[in-house]
Amino acid sequence: MSQYVPGNPVGPAATVSAIGMAIGEAIRAGYDRLVPTSSGVPLRIEQVRASWLAAALDLPADAITDIRVLDANSGTAARARIAVDSRDTDLPAHLFVKLPPRNYLQHVLMNVFHLGEHEILAYRALGDKPPVRVPKCYVAQIDPRRRRTALVLEDLSETARFRTVTDSVSRAEAEAVTDALADLHRTFQDSERFAGDLRPLTVRTTADVRLGDMIRRRFLGEITGHTADLIPDEVKRRCRIFYERSADIDAFWAAQPQTLIHADPHLGNLYFTDDGPGFLDWQVAQTSAGIRDLAYFATASVEPELLRGIERDLVERYAARFDAAGVRVDPDRLWTLYRAAITEFFLAAVCTAEAGDRMQPFEISRVGVERAAAAVTAHDSFEVLRTLIDGGDAR
Repeated sequence: MSQYVPGNPVGPAATVSAIGMAIGEAIRAGYDRLVPTSSGVPLRIEQVRASWLAAALDLPADAITDIRVLDANSGTAARARIAVDSRDTDLPAHLFVKLPPRNYLQHVLMNVFHLGEHEILAYRALGDKPPVRVPKCYVAQIDPRRRRTALVLEDLSETARFRTVTDSVSRAEAEAVTDALADLHRTFQDSERFAGDLRPLTVRTTADVRLGDMIRRRFLGEITGHTADLIPDEVKRRCRIFYERSADIDAFWAAQPQTLIHADPHLGNLYFTDDGPGFLDWQVAQTSAGIRDLAYFATASVEPELLRGIERDLVERYAARFDAAGVRVDPDRLWTLYRAAITEFFLAAVCTAEAGDRMQPFEISRVGVERAAAAVTAHDSFEVLRTLIDGGDAR
């Protein structure tokens, strides 16, 4: 499949390619589930055995004597906490495992959008001394033929505090997350690795783009779900820019300084410790403009009334963090980009809500849409985005 070049038109051939890709991944996932031949990467938590974990950790075959599943669930990935009996005194007694989802459709979506591979690449990019707090990664494996992925991570259940999307952070917490995002983004700003081992995080094929357009048109063409009453009619009309001009939007963001972004840093994908915030679930990690992460986090995770009073300060704080590291950025330009990037969380929140309770419970998706609609309205964000992709000055 050819690499997508931002700004190129996406025509009928791309539609055929997108449908073909989706069908191919549906077949791949179905075959993997129905014909579970051996692979070095487990498909199910029952296959996470002592022998596999010892080999994955490069330990002697008898180093791990027993594994027990403490609890498990499955969404966009299958997740489990396991107890580990080991002769290796450096290995924790509990670990956290992520595998392909149990639900077939979610398994297909993971394959189609490369969610497992992107998370593996993100943890490999962050390395042993990550610039932001993340769970320690013990195992990160990919079976490229079957598209299986396996992560074994630090179990944070006893040491971290977790929140839900319906919560709101305080100003101090918002500032701490802003600092962390700046540290992440300045570390990878225009990294040479984007042409090397991290190149898969930069590539979107024409089929990827076309499939995304089809999904966006499906959810945004007519917004009729349980959160439709929260969205002004004018915003419903303007948000169609996401599929009507997706190539131009991609081209605009690709023209900005590039860095590694989390791309889904809402409160449900964060954790808090006494030392500060950390980031979970890197499944949609990619390269783009870092300000998109800050706009997404703030819109999703700060109650609107509080956010309106502090968001300009957060953007200036973010810029100052770059300056302190010797990377000059223009805070006024960042503020304009922030206003446009607010639309990213709107897209995620509305598509999630339009999918019903298959993606999130109604009470969670309703809070997300309420915050997103308030933000794009307050900043006229879709007009700012349109002006920017047309080459105008939106200040």
